[in-house]
Amino acid sequence: MIQQFMSRVLLAIAMLFFSVEAMSQATASINGKLVDSVAKQSMKDASVTVLNAQDSTIEAYSLAKADGSFSVSGIPFGDMMVRISFQGYETFTRRFQFSKTNATIGMGTVYMKQADNDLGMVTVMQSPIQMKKDTIEVSASAFKTKPNAVVEDLLKKIPGMEVDKDGNVKAQGEQVQRVLVDGKKFFGDDPKMATKNLPPDIIDKIQVFDALSDQSAFTGFDDGNRIKTINITTRKDKRKGYFGKASLGFGANEEEGLYDNSFNLSRMNGNQQITLLGQGNNVNKQNFSVKDILGSLGGGGFGGAGGGNRGGGFGGGSLLGTSGGGGLVNTWAGGVNFRDNWGAKTQVSGSYFYNDQRTYREQNSYAQTLTQTPDSSIFTRSSQSSVTHNQNHRIDLNIEHQFDSSNVLIVRPNISFQNTSSTSDQTNTSQGMGKGGSLIDISNSTANATRANSGYNASIDATFRHRFSRKGRTFSVNLNLGQNTNDGSGTNNSITHTFATATRPERIDTINQVYNSNPETKSISTTFSYTEPVGKNQLIELNYNYSGNRNTSGKHTYNFDMSTGNYDIPVMNLSNIFENTYQANRFSLNYRVQNTKMNFSVGSGLQLGDRSSHNLTKDSTLTQHYVNLSPTANFSYAFSKTRNLRFFYYGRTGQPSIDQLQPVVDNSNPLNIKVGNPDLKQQFTHSFRVLYHSYEANTGKIIFATVNASMVQNDIQNATTLLANGGQMVKPVNLGGTYNANAFFNYGFQIKSPKSNMNLRANLSTNQSQALINGLSNYTRNHSLGGTIAWTTNLKDNFDMNFFYTPTYVMARYTLKPEQNNNTLTQDASTEATYYTKNGWILSTDFGYTYSSGRSAGYNTAIPLWNASLSKQLFKNKAGELKFYVFDLLNQNVSLTRQVTATGWQDIQNKVLTRYFMISFTYNLRRFGANNMQRGNDNNPMRQMFKSGRMGMGDMMRMGGGGGKPGGME
Repeated sequence: MIQQFMSRVLLAIAMLFFSVEAMSQATASINGKLVDSVAKQSMKDASVTVLNAQDSTIEAYSLAKADGSFSVSGIPFGDMMVRISFQGYETFTRRFQFSKTNATIGMGTVYMKQADNDLGMVTVMQSPIQMKKDTIEVSASAFKTKPNAVVEDLLKKIPGMEVDKDGNVKAQGEQVQRVLVDGKKFFGDDPKMATKNLPPDIIDKIQVFDALSDQSAFTGFDDGNRIKTINITTRKDKRKGYFGKASLGFGANEEEGLYDNSFNLSRMNGNQQITLLGQGNNVNKQNFSVKDILGSLGGGGFGGAGGGNRGGGFGGGSLLGTSGGGGLVNTWAGGVNFRDNWGAKTQVSGSYFYNDQRTYREQNSYAQTLTQTPDSSIFTRSSQSSVTHNQNHRIDLNIEHQFDSSNVLIVRPNISFQNTSSTSDQTNTSQGMGKGGSLIDISNSTANATRANSGYNASIDATFRHRFSRKGRTFSVNLNLGQNTNDGSGTNNSITHTFATATRPERIDTINQVYNSNPETKSISTTFSYTEPVGKNQLIELNYNYSGNRNTSGKHTYNFDMSTGNYDIPVMNLSNIFENTYQANRFSLNYRVQNTKMNFSVGSGLQLGDRSSHNLTKDSTLTQHYVNLSPTANFSYAFSKTRNLRFFYYGRTGQPSIDQLQPVVDNSNPLNIKVGNPDLKQQFTHSFRVLYHSYEANTGKIIFATVNASMVQNDIQNATTLLANGGQMVKPVNLGGTYNANAFFNYGFQIKSPKSNMNLRANLSTNQSQALINGLSNYTRNHSLGGTIAWTTNLKDNFDMNFFYTPTYVMARYTLKPEQNNNTLTQDASTEATYYTKNGWILSTDFGYTYSSGRSAGYNTAIPLWNASLSKQLFKNKAGELKFYVFDLLNQNVSLTRQVTATGWQDIQNKVLTRYFMISFTYNLRRFGANNMQRGNDNNPMRQMFKSGRMGMGDMMRMGGGGGKPGGME
């Protein structure tokens, strides 16, 4: 039946492609030649842009060739503006009406006049994609999106950008960790707050770059602390006014009633910006990233039976929609974000965000754990259900005060509070290999656990920067203070039945315990940096850094006393008080030289570190002293304005966590017992990175290539001891041989007929890690080969379509037991299409198909997921929308993943949302323009922020706009 259905779907997709091709025939072209009016020379690389005369959106673009000739095709019929520009020349503009009878226009020779010295008369039209040193800048108007879209819909169409089903964004193959709005943070460092809430129609540019730390950005010396960042700059005509939307939705599935409600409202007035947002739903939508500061969302502490502390993470899941693999989630959330200039010298921005989530998880898994015996493994089948309730408050603040042109102070305090409670139930059955390859029962177990945690994470970062009168001479100092706590308590109950064999008797183990824990971490870091010019375009930097961390962790566990009816019997091997202190002094010297094409820096640091691990329970102390060299090197070369190459290398140390060091047993999962190791050493990582970018403006071809590699010395991995009941005890140890390498390649180009963009992506990764299994060494090597074909349309205003195909092939190799090597193939194909009429009807559908092979029996499944909606835009300005939506029309949604670890693999199936319907109403607010904003000289920043923003319901219903002013990028 599935095959029959798929054939119909493929036929429908093919017909849709043919219809798009037919639509593409209704396009026009224009050609001509550009010549200097005085020198009569050809105007190579002059830009020729065709804009829609109604809204100034870019319809087509090209550059003049070496002989000055140009040809622009793929122009839709209608009223268009042709704009020709070149630096130092007056802009040539002419209006044309393209139609079937006027589909090819020849402009002949166009004579370009040199501009006067008055620069204000010169307008330079830029390519839709610009390369500015290490920043890729994309014009948002060059990519059309469907009605009521959000930023992530725009990002899907941009070359080199990827957005997965959960809204996570990748740029040039790397995870985007921060999204700025006009150079300022938007709800802290949560990318989804911007990508899932802001509309594309307020955006002017999308900028993609690797953000440096404040210290590095000021001195120009890269410290290796780079964060893949997107900056959204807003349109000038959207910088005064309001924008936002509110939505109410109600529906049902076979089990319960469903709801999906949300709102966001932004007010911008010059440097002032304030955004309010909120949401409440039980359909697994989170327009934000979950910040788990306590690490306690695991559902009662149960882990996978077949893995250690570190997993591989290869595998697929449910496709499209919002189900994901995290169970069923009820969410209530809300927050406020603001920015303003307080006087002429102080910029302030900040946010508050609260979320309340209740997660219901049902999970089945099948795991294979390697043993030291040839042709033998342990197979564990598990079922788990859990309920987790998480509440989180986050406050971020950024204050930047410029005393004068030479002195700046930046202060960034933030704090998070979290409360979490969970309860879990789990059953496990373990089997081993018998004679002839048959499976024999080893044990079965049932377990129940509860857990409650509360804590906070607070930090403050302050940077003072001073520029001397001599160019290049600077001094800066940075101070960072941090503290976090996590007070917790819980119960642990389990019964494990180990079956008798020829070498051991039958055994039943019972656990009935309570515990409490109170870990705390305090940290301090301060850096002094001085730069001095030593020649033309040359600088040296002197650095000193002191860092200190003190971690304390106490855990007390008690058994149930049947004679007293209380939990008052201390369990010594599950109780411990431990304190770990680490201090480091780092001295570094760096040298940099740069010119218009090249930037090169090299340096090295000497780090002296001391760690003291104090076991207060046993009154024993272990001290360690480290001396490390940490070299750095960076090189970038610009072949042209549109082609560059960059290389980075840095080395750094990594310290073990308090959980890895504390010698206390965690038996919350009777088949996966963990214990710390106070003898752990620090690890050292060598990291390499190469990036190549190229863009041809006249053809629209763009290339991104990235190679990353790292090698880890004294890597913290696992030593696993197999237990008689089929479980394992895991202890972290220092091992060698760890490396990771990955390569990403993106080739994007424009298709003129139909007007669309094609992106071909390839990624290759390989990694190796060592583990010990009953004292024997096992190297696990994972190799992954994948790619993506992404076709996104840029058609007329009434149709939008995207298509994605992503195959991933994963090979897992084990040196201890090569007969257990395995290969898996996951293929994801999806298409999205939206058709909207002039009278306000919108038909939208997305279909995804995931097929996996090479997994355990029952986990190789084809998953078709089809969603569809029909909407009607209401009111004169189409501000309202009534929608009927169906999720998972075929009722086939499933979440399947495979995790590869150093001791085996685990296939996991999670319960997810299946078919439901929903009816929703959405109202969009748009109100722009200076006339809509009241002016005043009130200097009270918060009162001024809200002064003209008091709104009753009548005001909201009359609105239609918003905007914001960018803070700019340094």
